[in-house]
Amino acid sequence: MKRVRLTAMLLVAALSVSSVPSVGVSAASNTVSARQYQAGTTFTMSAADTAKKTAKKKEQIKLGWVKKGKIWYYVTKKGNKTGWAKIDGKYYYFDASGAMQTGWITVKGKKYYMLKNGSMKTGWLKLKKKWYYFGKNGAMQTGWLKLSKTRWFYLNPDGSMKTGWLKTDGKAYYFSKDGSMFKGPHVYKIQKNYYFFEKNGELTTKEGWRVTDVGNHFYTYANGTVAVNQEKDGKIIGKDGVAVIKTNNEMDAKAQGYSSDTKYLILADKTNHKLCVYKGNRGEWKRIKGEWDLTCGAPNSRTPSGQFKMTYKQGNDYGWKTFELSSAAYVYWTTAGFMIHTILLDLWSWGDPEDAGVVDDRLGMNLSKSCIRLSIGNARWIYENIPTNTRLVVYE
Repeated sequence: MKRVRLTAMLLVAALSVSSVPSVGVSAASNTVSARQYQAGTTFTMSAADTAKKTAKKKEQIKLGWVKKGKIWYYVTKKGNKTGWAKIDGKYYYFDASGAMQTGWITVKGKKYYMLKNGSMKTGWLKLKKKWYYFGKNGAMQTGWLKLSKTRWFYLNPDGSMKTGWLKTDGKAYYFSKDGSMFKGPHVYKIQKNYYFFEKNGELTTKEGWRVTDVGNHFYTYANGTVAVNQEKDGKIIGKDGVAVIKTNNEMDAKAQGYSSDTKYLILADKTNHKLCVYKGNRGEWKRIKGEWDLTCGAPNSRTPSGQFKMTYKQGNDYGWKTFELSSAAYVYWTTAGFMIHTILLDLWSWGDPEDAGVVDDRLGMNLSKSCIRLSIGNARWIYENIPTNTRLVVYE
């Protein structure tokens, strides 16, 4: 009886092993021998294993910059970047397929220029001998462009920088080869003629005597040109349009009696509030600048009279010096302890004096604290051209 039971159990076990189906095979061959099962020779990959392999393959896809042929793409886990993208601090633009753009592009009606490396251009760019300007947002600029308080440019409708004459809104302007607008009050030579431009850059339409930023006198006509090579109102006008004051007047005669350690001499007349600059030597001084209007010391702090020397220039940019409620630029000290400098400007003005706010621009008066004040242009000329040890004569 026991032998019959043992034989039956072995038969059941054998049938159990031989009936295990192989994974992934057809129903017609879903049985394998125990030996085949143990060796695993008839198994295929399960669905779970297939999914893992696919996921692993996806993980191996390169992210970031990818080049296909000659085209660059930027790949993320969500796919190719399209439209604007900021990457490593620079802006790029990708079309609908994700291809990086270079050269000119137009987005929402605005033009941009993408460099060869794909990054968006800002600032000035020269293309085919023309200059263009792109703002901080990368958009190409047109029309008036102000890059500082004193520098203006004009960009044509196609974005190219304007040079030469511009007539708009009934006014005329002129732009130099570097694109900057001529700014006055100043006279510039354009081809064979001299023209007077106002402070805002407009060509003057006024006829009469005008004074430039450096104190020179010109006679202008309504078409903006300057009179040359003639005598007008008792003044001799030279070939460059500058009105020359005759050299036999009292101030010029007085200059001849002084010497200087340099080839320059400065005379300041406190009574008439005038300053002149001479070049040459004793007895042969020739006036080169003046008569400039000046403001000197108030009655309680008079500018001293006598012979002095120009000693040193205030050392920072534009020669700035602050006072109690204002400041001045192009400060040039003298051996008498007073200074020659500009009219009074804003207290914290430390950039270009032309951009500074004006506190007191009065000239031809006695109201300073012993210093001699000049217009910004005239003070700048003294500061930039007169060497130290030049003789300064102050009288009344």
